[in-house]
Amino acid sequence: MNFKLLFFLLIQGLGISCAPRQMIVQQMLPNKSNIIIPIPPAPILTEDHLLGFTAPPEMIEDPETGHRALPGVMQAFWRFKERAKMDGWNLILVSAYRSYRDQRRVWNQSDDSYLQRGATNQKKRVEAVMSLVSVPGLSRHHWGTELDISETSIRGQLVNVEPDTPERVLKFYTWMQKNAPQYGFCQVYLGQKGSVHNEPWHWSYLPYSKTYQKQFMDIKNFKRIFDVNVEDVDYLMRNFNRILKDEKSSINPICGD
Repeated sequence: MNFKLLFFLLIQGLGISCAPRQMIVQQMLPNKSNIIIPIPPAPILTEDHLLGFTAPPEMIEDPETGHRALPGVMQAFWRFKERAKMDGWNLILVSAYRSYRDQRRVWNQSDDSYLQRGATNQKKRVEAVMSLVSVPGLSRHHWGTELDISETSIRGQLVNVEPDTPERVLKFYTWMQKNAPQYGFCQVYLGQKGSVHNEPWHWSYLPYSKTYQKQFMDIKNFKRIFDVNVEDVDYLMRNFNRILKDEKSSINPICGD
């Protein structure tokens, strides 16, 4: 059973400093006219926002899927979606903003699935879950900057990039790699180091997320994320320094430095 595929299908159903005021990257209109459009300033997020306890301000909803993100992020995605149509791709959001409770639910479902399959060794089970799901409170999806993006004709298939990956899936991924950065999006997890596997569907809106990542890394006290309702929270508490280090080192340096 391909658990990674099952998990990716599962998430399809889920639904403190001031940010820089200047434009961080240049985005083009979808007609390839090279007309530069301004990027709205990144909203100010507090520690509660970054940890997922409070929703970021003024998020807007994607009418097709109901997923939410910060206004500048969603507007960039919509421009990118229009650009994709010109090349024959119909982009769709699989996931966007997730609260702490949302992330806790995804974490617990994944942990329970491994347990039901006989993964009784706690260390191995938690490491397996972390390869697919961020610890509640540590997920970048709390920030309203992260989008899981697929394409309607291959939805659920962009799970791995392997030699046996279908040709159309690889073609779409290659197209995303080439074009997503023009609209401010960066692939966060490449699976090269740290705890998180390659996630070819997860794209971060760089003009905002770089600011929030710096704020996140300055957080000193993470005690509030250790909710007793989080599966294996005892293990997370005992090994948190290593877990946090592994989460941070998983990030594609281009998306974070």
